[in-house]
Amino acid sequence: MNKKCFNEKPTRTEYVEGIVTARKCDACGHHELGITAQNGTYIPLKPGMKIRVMEETRD
Repeated sequence: MNKKCFNEKPTRTEYVEGIVTARKCDACGHHELGITAQNGTYIPLKPGMKIRVMEETRD
């Protein structure tokens, strides 16, 4: 995989609220899961990250 895929490293100490989303990597085309925060920022989920599921929404 291209190194560009892993350059996004959130440096957050507080929690982030958002919706779990999937996107296609611009560099290599693989799909990744992440969180789209309320302000529109996409944070990719990486192994070892701690997350908390607050609710399940059903459409």
